[in-house]
Amino acid sequence: MPKQHRYFALFILGICTFTLVVACDFSPKSPISDRAKSPNSESCRIVQHERGKTEVCGQPQKVAALSPHILDSMLALGVQPAAYAEAANLNQQIFDQPEEQIPYIGKWVTTQPIALGDRKSPSLERLTQLKPDLILGEDWLGGDSYQLLSRIAPTLLFSDEQADGTHVWQQDIEGIAKALDREDKVQELQEAYRQKIAATRTALKPILEQDPRVLILNSNLIDHISIIPDSTAGRLIQEIGFKVVRPEGIKTNTRVSFEAIPSIEADIILVFAWSDDQKHFFNPEKLAQMKWKANPLLSSMPASQANRVYFVDYQLWGSNIRGPLADQLILDALPDLLLNSVRKT
Repeated sequence: MPKQHRYFALFILGICTFTLVVACDFSPKSPISDRAKSPNSESCRIVQHERGKTEVCGQPQKVAALSPHILDSMLALGVQPAAYAEAANLNQQIFDQPEEQIPYIGKWVTTQPIALGDRKSPSLERLTQLKPDLILGEDWLGGDSYQLLSRIAPTLLFSDEQADGTHVWQQDIEGIAKALDREDKVQELQEAYRQKIAATRTALKPILEQDPRVLILNSNLIDHISIIPDSTAGRLIQEIGFKVVRPEGIKTNTRVSFEAIPSIEADIILVFAWSDDQKHFFNPEKLAQMKWKANPLLSSMPASQANRVYFVDYQLWGSNIRGPLADQLILDALPDLLLNSVRKT
């Protein structure tokens, strides 16, 4: 072959090779090709979540948790957050003292995660600056912003809602664990939960035999009160053996009048307290207890007179956190809360 022909052939081959490489680099990605990579591992797996399937590789090192429920599950699985969105915007830039700044489950946080603001509208700007390996959230919160979140990092959205509408962490813990490469921890968490339920049932046997009916209220004790049998604490006390009162014709979390509450028969009343005032985001139950005692209708109820009305924080006992650690905290607290009021017979 003439020398000039050989040069021309090599030139054409080079152009073809370059074109092929560029075409591969800019080929469109499908959701299943999005990856969270880790330099420590080459193991990859396909994780099913509410928005499809995503491939995740290794153990992601920088994980953003977009709600208290997700953070609880992560911490229970032994994974620390790089960023976190709370139930409300606490005007934090960084959780540099997480035990004090993150209600209830902050004591398990050993990092100083970036604060992403409100779980309903986490800061996309801060997430972009962080460049996380993985973003985990709840579908009911992050569904509308899924595409935007996915452009920042592989994003998986989960749901802990069962077919009957109740929420349990067992519903999505396996998916979260698979995303984090912590599947070996799931059985351990489930067994610890079963043992804790059994131990709490034994401890509360005197109450179960004497005062089995529990009415659960959700209230700011100002202008809102509702009956909320379907909640984290409601699920737990039913598993222990209590009967959660469900007045006929009243749907869960439907507002009722203060005048209607005294007509409901119950041995024990749990009041989930919350406040619209950001000053009372932490420990709203103290304010609720004061307002209950100041209301003649409520304070004259038989349960009130027998000191069997208990005020707890909706953030933990209601449905905000809803994870293995929240269950543990509630089950630890129930015996101390209820056994102090056993009636003398």
